[in-house]
Amino acid sequence: MSTTPRKPTPAKSGSSKGDPSVPAVQLTELLAREGAPWRPFSDKGVLVKPLKTPREAKAIFATCERQLLSHLKAVCLWPPKERNQSWRVGDYSYYILEYSPAPKSLVYVQFWSEPDEDGVIFEVSSGAWNPPADKFVDTAKQELLRDHGFEIGGNANNFRKVVAIEHAKDLRAVAREALAILAKVLGYDGTLELRYELNLQTRMSVRHVLSDVSPYTLEKLLHEWGFVAELKREEGKPPLIESRTDHGPFGVLFGDETKEGSTDYHALKLRTFRKVEGGGALALANRLNQVLVGLKATVDDDGDLMLEQQILMHGGVTLDYLRAQFELWRWMIGEIAEHAG
Repeated sequence: MSTTPRKPTPAKSGSSKGDPSVPAVQLTELLAREGAPWRPFSDKGVLVKPLKTPREAKAIFATCERQLLSHLKAVCLWPPKERNQSWRVGDYSYYILEYSPAPKSLVYVQFWSEPDEDGVIFEVSSGAWNPPADKFVDTAKQELLRDHGFEIGGNANNFRKVVAIEHAKDLRAVAREALAILAKVLGYDGTLELRYELNLQTRMSVRHVLSDVSPYTLEKLLHEWGFVAELKREEGKPPLIESRTDHGPFGVLFGDETKEGSTDYHALKLRTFRKVEGGGALALANRLNQVLVGLKATVDDDGDLMLEQQILMHGGVTLDYLRAQFELWRWMIGEIAEHAG
């Protein structure tokens, strides 16, 4: 679990901010309810609107409790039943509550959360990275933070601790403590805006994948990738694509049909034949099986070298991966032609 110095992040599309007809809490409540499946996502706005009369932490919390809890639910919870659905390993979330007690000064509390960790990092700004805000966290206030279990740590030298949040019922106590620290340590009294920033991010780029492919689609893809390709269909026989490299023809066979009659297939097999002079086909096949992973070399009934490479799409593969397998096949055939004579 790690975090970085707090830096402002521009909001992305999807925020309801600026539309008076839509309640500000609608989107983040939806995220909390459905488990935040739309990463990356950012939202920012005003959590507490200012009043002229100062208020205590309890009164401030009462005005924003519902929205604050929905934000923290989206950021801090990683439901086990939602694994690999609304969240995946590599995702992370953070949430910031901030206000400006004076011009060019910013103080804040923030939460950083990742799946499969012991807890959520709860941080309070120390001002170390943004003076003159450091004067709002003086020695007496630092001692008060230590009394709450915070210690200096992390890249930003903020005060931090790890809090256990396993269920939604754990959030209220953490939310109350965050507002109490803003009020009693950082001096927030409700006469200024209290702003929030919510970020649901990921370190993984999940791209479109194929779990099966039709012969017609693959023929078009091969053309796009620079291969000669012609789809052959014969009554009562599986479809076949005839293609070639600079070193000779090869065929693409289709297997493991998704369901009978669908003409969509989970598996491909690339196959080519090569004559080997001097009767050395078997020795060459054994040598190729030892050095080329993924290639199967055998000798057919005519004594010719038969080369096969299988491509499985079960579970999903990207188009880049599929193309790479054909490029690998092209390269292997070229290497064999160059060195086998």
